[in-house]
Amino acid sequence: MHKVSRRGGFSDRNGIKPENIEIQLKDFDKRTRVQLQNMINNMYMEVYEDNPYYGNDDIQDFFHHILGNIYSEPIDIRETYYDKDIFSMLNDTFNNDEYDDVLTVIEALVQYWDTYMKKCRPDYYIKYHGYVDKSLYEEANEVFEKEYIGYRFIDEKITPISDKYEVAAVNEALQNIYQPVREHISKANSLLADRENPDYENSIKESISAVEAICEIITGESGTLGKLLTKVEQKGVYIHSALQLAYKNLYGYTSDASGIRHAKDLGGKDSTFEEAKYMLVACSAFVNYLIALNAD
Repeated sequence: MHKVSRRGGFSDRNGIKPENIEIQLKDFDKRTRVQLQNMINNMYMEVYEDNPYYGNDDIQDFFHHILGNIYSEPIDIRETYYDKDIFSMLNDTFNNDEYDDVLTVIEALVQYWDTYMKKCRPDYYIKYHGYVDKSLYEEANEVFEKEYIGYRFIDEKITPISDKYEVAAVNEALQNIYQPVREHISKANSLLADRENPDYENSIKESISAVEAICEIITGESGTLGKLLTKVEQKGVYIHSALQLAYKNLYGYTSDASGIRHAKDLGGKDSTFEEAKYMLVACSAFVNYLIALNAD
Protein backbone atom coordinates (compact mmCIF):
# COMPACT_ATOMS: atom_id res chain seq x y z
CA MET A 1 0.00 0.00 0.00
CA HIS A 2 1.32 3.45 -0.92
CA LYS A 3 1.79 5.97 1.89
CA VAL A 4 1.99 9.75 1.61
CA SER A 5 5.39 11.23 2.57
CA ARG A 6 5.90 14.93 1.78
CA ARG A 7 8.27 17.30 3.56
CA GLY A 8 6.50 20.54 4.41
CA GLY A 9 3.09 19.02 3.67
CA PHE A 10 0.04 19.35 5.97
CA SER A 11 0.87 16.29 8.09
CA ASP A 12 4.53 17.29 8.43
CA ARG A 13 3.78 20.97 9.13
CA ASN A 14 1.31 20.24 11.86
CA GLY A 15 3.35 17.51 13.54
CA ILE A 16 0.75 14.82 12.83
CA LYS A 17 3.13 12.57 10.90
CA PRO A 18 6.40 14.54 11.04
CA GLU A 19 9.09 13.71 8.52
CA ASN A 20 12.63 12.93 9.67
CA ILE A 21 14.70 16.10 10.25
CA GLU A 22 17.82 14.48 11.70
CA ILE A 23 21.04 14.82 9.71
CA GLN A 24 21.62 11.50 7.95
CA LEU A 25 25.26 10.45 7.89
CA LYS A 26 25.62 6.68 7.98
CA ASP A 27 22.12 5.55 7.06
CA PHE A 28 19.39 6.89 4.80
CA ASP A 29 15.68 6.45 5.54
CA LYS A 30 13.31 5.01 2.96
CA ARG A 31 11.97 8.39 1.85
CA THR A 32 15.47 9.74 1.23
CA ARG A 33 16.48 6.67 -0.76
CA VAL A 34 13.46 7.11 -2.99
CA GLN A 35 14.18 10.83 -3.48
CA LEU A 36 17.79 10.09 -4.46
CA GLN A 37 16.57 7.45 -6.89
CA ASN A 38 14.11 9.94 -8.40
CA MET A 39 16.87 12.56 -8.61
CA ILE A 40 19.05 10.25 -10.72
CA ASN A 41 16.12 9.30 -12.96
CA ASN A 42 15.31 12.98 -13.52
CA MET A 43 18.93 13.82 -14.28
CA TYR A 44 19.04 11.01 -16.84
CA MET A 45 16.14 12.59 -18.72
CA GLU A 46 17.68 16.05 -18.33
CA VAL A 47 21.01 14.96 -19.80
CA TYR A 48 19.66 12.89 -22.70
CA GLU A 49 16.52 14.92 -23.41
CA ASP A 50 17.16 15.01 -27.17
CA ASN A 51 17.52 11.26 -27.56
CA PRO A 52 16.83 9.09 -24.48
CA TYR A 53 16.53 5.95 -26.65
CA TYR A 54 18.63 3.15 -25.14
CA GLY A 55 20.17 2.39 -28.51
CA ASN A 56 21.78 5.83 -28.71
CA ASP A 57 25.59 5.48 -28.80
CA ASP A 58 26.02 8.07 -26.03
CA ILE A 59 23.64 6.17 -23.78
CA GLN A 60 25.31 2.85 -24.52
CA ASP A 61 28.63 4.47 -23.56
CA PHE A 62 26.99 5.60 -20.32
CA PHE A 63 25.72 2.07 -19.64
CA HIS A 64 29.24 0.74 -20.24
CA HIS A 65 30.52 3.25 -17.67
CA ILE A 66 28.00 2.03 -15.11
CA LEU A 67 28.73 -1.64 -15.67
CA GLY A 68 32.49 -1.44 -16.09
CA ASN A 69 33.56 1.45 -13.87
CA ILE A 70 30.94 1.52 -11.11
CA TYR A 71 29.96 -2.14 -10.70
CA SER A 72 33.10 -3.71 -12.23
CA GLU A 73 31.04 -6.04 -14.42
CA PRO A 74 32.39 -7.45 -17.70
CA ILE A 75 31.25 -5.56 -20.80
CA ASP A 76 30.47 -7.14 -24.17
CA ILE A 77 30.78 -4.40 -26.82
CA ARG A 78 28.77 -6.58 -29.23
CA GLU A 79 25.77 -6.53 -26.92
CA THR A 80 23.09 -3.84 -26.64
CA TYR A 81 22.26 -3.02 -23.04
CA TYR A 82 18.74 -2.02 -22.03
CA ASP A 83 17.84 0.90 -19.79
CA LYS A 84 15.34 -1.23 -17.89
CA ASP A 85 18.10 -3.61 -16.75
CA ILE A 86 20.59 -0.83 -15.95
CA PHE A 87 18.13 1.15 -13.87
CA SER A 88 16.97 -1.99 -12.11
CA MET A 89 20.58 -2.42 -10.97
CA LEU A 90 20.86 1.23 -9.89
CA ASN A 91 17.52 1.21 -8.10
CA ASP A 92 18.50 -1.92 -6.20
CA THR A 93 21.55 -0.05 -4.89
CA PHE A 94 19.47 2.98 -3.90
CA ASN A 95 16.91 0.85 -2.09
CA ASN A 96 19.05 -1.78 -0.43
CA ASP A 97 22.78 -1.01 -0.27
CA GLU A 98 24.81 0.80 2.40
CA TYR A 99 24.84 4.61 2.44
CA ASP A 100 28.43 4.77 1.15
CA ASP A 101 27.55 2.65 -1.89
CA VAL A 102 24.62 4.97 -2.63
CA LEU A 103 26.89 8.03 -2.43
CA THR A 104 29.59 6.32 -4.52
CA VAL A 105 27.05 5.66 -7.28
CA ILE A 106 25.63 9.20 -7.17
CA GLU A 107 29.12 10.73 -7.27
CA ALA A 108 30.17 8.61 -10.26
CA LEU A 109 26.95 9.30 -12.20
CA VAL A 110 26.93 13.05 -11.64
CA GLN A 111 30.64 13.35 -12.49
CA TYR A 112 30.11 11.42 -15.72
CA TRP A 113 27.07 13.45 -16.73
CA ASP A 114 28.70 16.78 -15.88
CA THR A 115 31.67 15.93 -18.13
CA TYR A 116 29.30 14.79 -20.90
CA MET A 117 27.18 17.95 -20.65
CA LYS A 118 30.23 20.24 -20.78
CA LYS A 119 31.34 18.49 -23.96
CA CYS A 120 28.04 17.98 -25.74
CA ARG A 121 25.58 20.56 -24.43
CA PRO A 122 26.69 24.20 -24.90
CA ASP A 123 23.41 25.30 -23.31
CA TYR A 124 24.63 23.74 -20.04
CA TYR A 125 28.14 25.11 -19.70
CA ILE A 126 29.94 28.02 -21.34
CA LYS A 127 33.73 27.89 -21.19
CA TYR A 128 35.33 30.66 -19.11
CA HIS A 129 31.95 31.79 -17.79
CA GLY A 130 30.68 28.74 -15.95
CA TYR A 131 27.28 27.12 -15.78
CA VAL A 132 24.44 28.92 -17.55
CA ASP A 133 21.86 28.14 -14.86
CA LYS A 134 23.11 25.63 -12.30
CA SER A 135 25.20 22.51 -12.45
CA LEU A 136 24.14 18.94 -11.78
CA TYR A 137 26.29 19.18 -8.65
CA GLU A 138 24.15 22.05 -7.41
CA GLU A 139 20.97 20.14 -8.24
CA ALA A 140 22.23 17.19 -6.19
CA ASN A 141 23.18 19.47 -3.30
CA GLU A 142 19.64 20.88 -3.24
CA VAL A 143 18.24 17.36 -2.84
CA PHE A 144 20.87 16.52 -0.19
CA GLU A 145 19.87 19.63 1.76
CA LYS A 146 16.15 18.94 1.46
CA GLU A 147 16.62 15.36 2.65
CA TYR A 148 18.91 16.31 5.58
CA ILE A 149 21.83 14.38 4.13
CA GLY A 150 25.08 15.39 5.86
CA TYR A 151 27.11 15.61 2.65
CA ARG A 152 27.54 18.04 -0.23
CA PHE A 153 29.33 18.09 -3.56
CA ILE A 154 32.42 20.29 -3.21
CA ASP A 155 34.97 20.44 -6.02
CA GLU A 156 33.06 17.65 -7.82
CA LYS A 157 33.40 15.24 -4.87
CA ILE A 158 30.90 14.31 -2.18
CA THR A 159 32.31 15.68 1.06
CA PRO A 160 31.03 15.27 4.65
CA ILE A 161 30.30 19.00 5.01
CA SER A 162 26.69 20.18 4.98
CA ASP A 163 26.54 23.67 6.54
CA LYS A 164 25.82 26.08 3.66
CA TYR A 165 28.21 28.73 4.99
CA GLU A 166 31.04 26.21 5.32
CA VAL A 167 30.35 24.91 1.82
CA ALA A 168 30.35 28.48 0.49
CA ALA A 169 33.70 29.27 2.16
CA VAL A 170 35.42 26.23 0.64
CA ASN A 171 33.86 26.78 -2.79
CA GLU A 172 34.95 30.41 -2.80
CA ALA A 173 38.52 29.38 -2.00
CA LEU A 174 38.40 26.85 -4.83
CA GLN A 175 37.41 29.57 -7.30
CA ASN A 176 40.09 32.17 -6.58
CA ILE A 177 42.55 33.16 -9.29
CA TYR A 178 45.65 31.70 -7.62
CA GLN A 179 46.36 28.15 -8.82
CA PRO A 180 48.70 27.09 -5.95
CA VAL A 181 46.05 28.08 -3.40
CA ARG A 182 43.30 26.25 -5.28
CA GLU A 183 45.44 23.12 -5.54
CA HIS A 184 46.07 22.95 -1.79
CA ILE A 185 42.40 23.47 -0.94
CA SER A 186 41.38 20.89 -3.54
CA LYS A 187 43.85 18.33 -2.13
CA ALA A 188 42.69 19.02 1.43
CA ASN A 189 39.09 18.47 0.36
CA SER A 190 39.93 15.27 -1.57
CA LEU A 191 41.75 13.77 1.42
CA LEU A 192 38.79 14.61 3.64
CA ALA A 193 36.21 13.35 1.12
CA ASP A 194 37.79 9.90 0.65
CA ARG A 195 35.32 7.73 2.55
CA GLU A 196 37.37 4.56 2.15
CA ASN A 197 40.81 5.93 3.13
CA PRO A 198 40.50 9.45 4.58
CA ASP A 199 43.82 11.11 5.38
CA TYR A 200 43.04 13.73 8.01
CA GLU A 201 46.70 14.40 8.81
CA ASN A 202 47.59 15.43 5.29
CA SER A 203 44.28 17.18 4.77
CA ILE A 204 45.20 19.50 7.65
CA LYS A 205 48.68 20.06 6.18
CA GLU A 206 47.19 20.95 2.79
CA SER A 207 44.76 23.40 4.38
CA ILE A 208 47.57 25.21 6.19
CA SER A 209 49.66 25.11 3.00
CA ALA A 210 46.89 27.01 1.21
CA VAL A 211 47.23 29.86 3.71
CA GLU A 212 51.02 29.79 3.31
CA ALA A 213 50.61 29.90 -0.47
CA ILE A 214 48.42 33.01 -0.48
CA CYS A 215 50.80 34.71 1.96
CA GLU A 216 53.74 33.91 -0.34
CA ILE A 217 51.83 35.34 -3.29
CA ILE A 218 50.98 38.55 -1.41
CA THR A 219 54.51 39.07 -0.04
CA GLY A 220 56.49 37.68 -2.95
CA GLU A 221 58.58 35.75 -0.41
CA SER A 222 58.71 32.21 0.96
CA GLY A 223 58.81 31.07 4.54
CA THR A 224 56.77 29.67 7.39
CA LEU A 225 53.25 30.94 8.03
CA GLY A 226 54.23 32.63 11.28
CA LYS A 227 56.85 34.82 9.57
CA LEU A 228 54.75 35.35 6.44
CA LEU A 229 51.79 36.77 8.37
CA THR A 230 54.05 39.50 9.72
CA LYS A 231 55.38 40.24 6.23
CA VAL A 232 51.82 40.38 4.85
CA GLU A 233 51.10 43.31 7.13
CA GLN A 234 54.32 44.99 6.03
CA LYS A 235 52.91 44.86 2.49
CA GLY A 236 49.99 47.00 3.62
CA VAL A 237 47.50 44.19 4.24
CA TYR A 238 46.33 44.89 7.78
CA ILE A 239 45.23 41.88 9.80
CA HIS A 240 43.79 42.47 13.25
CA SER A 241 46.38 41.51 15.85
CA ALA A 242 44.07 39.02 17.58
CA LEU A 243 43.29 37.26 14.30
CA GLN A 244 46.95 37.24 13.29
CA LEU A 245 47.90 35.75 16.65
CA ALA A 246 45.17 33.12 16.36
CA TYR A 247 46.51 31.86 13.04
CA LYS A 248 50.11 31.94 14.24
CA ASN A 249 49.07 29.79 17.20
CA LEU A 250 47.07 27.50 14.93
CA TYR A 251 50.11 27.05 12.72
CA GLY A 252 52.14 26.28 15.83
CA TYR A 253 49.77 23.41 16.59
CA THR A 254 50.41 21.86 13.22
CA SER A 255 54.10 22.64 12.68
CA ASP A 256 56.78 19.98 12.74
CA ALA A 257 59.12 22.31 14.59
CA SER A 258 56.89 22.41 17.65
CA GLY A 259 56.61 18.65 17.76
CA ILE A 260 52.83 18.84 17.79
CA ARG A 261 52.30 16.56 14.79
CA HIS A 262 52.75 13.54 16.99
CA ALA A 263 50.05 11.03 17.79
CA LYS A 264 46.86 12.30 19.43
CA ASP A 265 47.55 15.91 18.47
CA LEU A 266 46.11 18.18 15.77
CA GLY A 267 47.88 17.44 12.50
CA GLY A 268 49.26 14.11 13.67
CA LYS A 269 48.45 10.54 12.70
CA ASP A 270 45.49 10.46 15.09
CA SER A 271 43.90 13.63 13.75
CA THR A 272 40.13 13.41 13.58
CA PHE A 273 37.58 14.23 10.93
CA GLU A 274 36.31 17.12 13.05
CA GLU A 275 39.82 18.65 13.18
CA ALA A 276 40.43 18.23 9.45
CA LYS A 277 37.01 19.66 8.59
CA TYR A 278 37.57 22.64 10.87
CA MET A 279 40.96 23.34 9.31
CA LEU A 280 39.61 23.08 5.76
CA VAL A 281 36.78 25.50 6.46
CA ALA A 282 38.84 27.88 8.63
CA CYS A 283 41.77 28.04 6.23
CA SER A 284 39.45 28.49 3.25
CA ALA A 285 37.74 31.38 5.01
CA PHE A 286 41.10 32.95 5.92
CA VAL A 287 42.35 32.61 2.35
CA ASN A 288 39.22 34.38 1.12
CA TYR A 289 39.74 37.07 3.77
CA LEU A 290 43.37 37.70 2.77
CA ILE A 291 42.50 37.84 -0.94
CA ALA A 292 39.75 40.36 -0.24
CA LEU A 293 42.08 42.51 1.91
CA ASN A 294 44.82 42.39 -0.70
CA ALA A 295 42.36 43.52 -3.36
CA ASP A 296 41.34 46.65 -1.42
